[in-house]
Amino acid sequence: MRITGRSERYGRKLLNDIKDHFGKKSYQFITAEEFSEYSGIKKETVMQYLE
Repeated sequence: MRITGRSERYGRKLLNDIKDHFGKKSYQFITAEEFSEYSGIKKETVMQYLE
């Protein structure tokens, strides 16, 4: 299930946008907290999708 409801391609672009926002390099991961902060989705909701 997709948390954003969008395509895989959009998801890859979103990850790159989040990495740019937080000043991360392309090979670094993002955290659930960073995704939550960037997207405005509550961390608890993000964590449910990761389980």
